[in-house]
Amino acid sequence: MLQIIRNLTWRDGLFSLKSFAAAMLALFVAFRLNLSQPSWSITTVYVVSQPLAGMVLAKSLYRVLGTVTGALMSLVFVALFSNSPELFCLALAIWIGICTSVSVYLRDAPQAYGGVLAGYSAAIIGLPAALTPNLAFDFAVARCLEITLGIACGTLLHHVVFPRRAGDALRKALHATLPNMARWAEDALRGQQAEAKGLADRRQIIASVVSLDSLRVFGALDTPAVRAIDDVIRLFEGKLLSLLAMLVSAYDRLALLHRHQPEIARELQPLAERTAAHIAGSADAATPQQSLEETGSEAGLLAEIDARLPPPEALRSDPESFLSRSFLLRLRDVLALWHEAVWLRTHITAGIHPPQTAAAPSLRPYRDIVFAILVGAISLLTILATSALWIFTAWPNGPTAITYAGIICAIMGARDDPAAAAASFLKMSVVGALVGGIYLLVVLPPLSTYAALVVALAPFYFACGLLLSVGVPAVMPVIFVAGGLTGISNAMTYDFNVFLNDYLSYAVGIGIGGLALRLLRPLGTEWMVRRLTRGVLRDLGRAAGSVVLEARTTFESRMFDRINALLMRLDPMVDAHRAVMQGGFASLRVGLNTLALRRDRRELPPAAMAAVDRALAALAEHFGRTVRSRRTSPLPLLEAARDSVLALDINTVFTRMAESLYGIETTLRQHPAFFGLEVPAQPTPSAESVIA
Repeated sequence: MLQIIRNLTWRDGLFSLKSFAAAMLALFVAFRLNLSQPSWSITTVYVVSQPLAGMVLAKSLYRVLGTVTGALMSLVFVALFSNSPELFCLALAIWIGICTSVSVYLRDAPQAYGGVLAGYSAAIIGLPAALTPNLAFDFAVARCLEITLGIACGTLLHHVVFPRRAGDALRKALHATLPNMARWAEDALRGQQAEAKGLADRRQIIASVVSLDSLRVFGALDTPAVRAIDDVIRLFEGKLLSLLAMLVSAYDRLALLHRHQPEIARELQPLAERTAAHIAGSADAATPQQSLEETGSEAGLLAEIDARLPPPEALRSDPESFLSRSFLLRLRDVLALWHEAVWLRTHITAGIHPPQTAAAPSLRPYRDIVFAILVGAISLLTILATSALWIFTAWPNGPTAITYAGIICAIMGARDDPAAAAASFLKMSVVGALVGGIYLLVVLPPLSTYAALVVALAPFYFACGLLLSVGVPAVMPVIFVAGGLTGISNAMTYDFNVFLNDYLSYAVGIGIGGLALRLLRPLGTEWMVRRLTRGVLRDLGRAAGSVVLEARTTFESRMFDRINALLMRLDPMVDAHRAVMQGGFASLRVGLNTLALRRDRRELPPAAMAAVDRALAALAEHFGRTVRSRRTSPLPLLEAARDSVLALDINTVFTRMAESLYGIETTLRQHPAFFGLEVPAQPTPSAESVIA
């Protein structure tokens, strides 16, 4: 805590001050409108408050949509089932399960927040309304007004008063991405990285590249200049993904050369280092003209690469030359993509569209429908269990327990260890109850003016705002529970028994939600790693066997998103984790080579095309069976297809296809355990050994 306090800046203080001012503005308006529960407006302000204005706008928009949708569904349920509590609770449980599944399926997309809100807003509004059906519409309108008021005040203050715009953060991130990538490439191509260090650096670079798309979405909301060049930024993101794939591929091929062909590696090392120097030297180009100044140096490097390429004829007699040729080709690809990325970045910096650019690619994150359905089903069962407790005991506070059980499942269900997160929420709710009790029973009773109330609330909410600004998630349960138990309104009730029963309903709901997650989802991080790995293998199977050929950028974006999710959960210093990380990067190479094969296969004569098709079918079958733990090997068919292609008259397309087949075969042999092959693993360098 002392470390957090020491790290606070004036920006954190400003964020907290704006959040508190927005909350007090919402409270004042709610008092003037004589709304029944103004405390909801205060809590909503802190829920939507985010460091960047674009993030506030996105969260506010989907919170409004989710709240209104939940309110409408609650009215439908009340109209249909108000006379049958069992059917009402069943309909509510199904609805919350569906909304939770949608939210988990969309993952970190802004729209996911709307799914969460549509689910538990139906419980917040519908359960009390079901007890008094004749007032259901008034109750729904009041809750929507209170929540919308908090959203409006929070959005206004954060967007108008000294806003921190997501567009500015995006520009800084875009400017830093290429220099950071250049530093990693320079260390890697110069052989200055240990294996574990290299994997850790890759994890950081991938996370920064993947996060750019979220910043782009938020930046388009709060910065018109970003919105105007949105397609250029998406094109730049696509180039970054392709560049990252090529850098990883070149890095790994140079490592293989050092391991298996050290003499050739030593010959090529100076060329790799000059390429790294060229990349580092051009990373800071600020204008389109500056991005073109290095073309002379680049032309010299490209000429040397072409001169050193083993001729296609050598591939027939010396299969080992595939490796050096593949490294040189990847180096050439890196130079071309780097030039394009720098050129695009300078146009983004200048805020102009470059001439004659391709269409912006479609970037798609990964989705896990099975996992989403699982979490939704857990939410459904939890709501049913809590509803049964309410119905059979006739507990007056049962609806509150149902609401909090649903909230816990909705916001915690997708985490790696949701039960632990729910337990933490429960612990912090005790802190919130203590704060709420002190305010309700000691601080608030003597107060009689709005100004005095503001002064009294300032210490608590200003401290919470500071903790929110530095990313302390544990503060939200405190705000939720303290605000709910205090229940600030024009007609206050200072009753300890009511306070105690209210908190018991919170604790029971949170506890039931956590218990359900512990019993129904006991699997943690290791299970998520296995699930992500199976998803990677399924993607490879689809790349090899799908009816429609997927665009390269679409495949890269989804694969990097999965790899990023894997890397977040793995430690490169642990041998088993390092093997999975290496396998994830190897999967990217296998997938790209597979897509290249499918793109070019129609150029082959019928016999060779049939051999390649058999190899692709074997890959699709193998990866499908690996997911189901049934092992087959596509290696013989890959080797046969390569021999068939090499037997043809040499041309550029046939050589490229032979290289793709060799690349897939070699990569599978290098990571047999990850890809489900029963082949002896090739020697791999230790974490301490220096590789290129």
